[in-house]
Amino acid sequence: MTNMTEVFTYTACQQLSQMFFATIFFHGSEYLLAIMFHGRSNVRLSSLLISKNYLLAMLVSLMEYATEIVLFPSLKEYWWISNLGLASVVVGEVMRKLAIITGGRAFTHLIKIYHEEHHKLITHGVYRFCRHPDNAV
Repeated sequence: MTNMTEVFTYTACQQLSQMFFATIFFHGSEYLLAIMFHGRSNVRLSSLLISKNYLLAMLVSLMEYATEIVLFPSLKEYWWISNLGLASVVVGEVMRKLAIITGGRAFTHLIKIYHEEHHKLITHGVYRFCRHPDNAV
């Protein structure tokens, strides 16, 4: 069994810090973009996209990380895996933020069930290359 100083190595602390900063950046930027396009009066804390299920998933992911670091601490020293994961997060964030900015007021965090009269399909910007297949032109 490893002791606590071995568990919280520099690598583990850096990985956890990256995860927390990425999570804070994601939710904070989503909230700010929602205010920018829809106005403060139309944005609620639910725009942070945090639900009970989301919090449960985050808790389970942290438990998985803690279990892995206690049982297999050497696996956390493979920097290329962490860097690949961080690069994937950055690419995903850039694509999502481009989608939000391109969509502007048409982009909401609420799933629409019915087509609204004033809604137009956006086919430029990031949506030119990827969009839901049901809406493909």
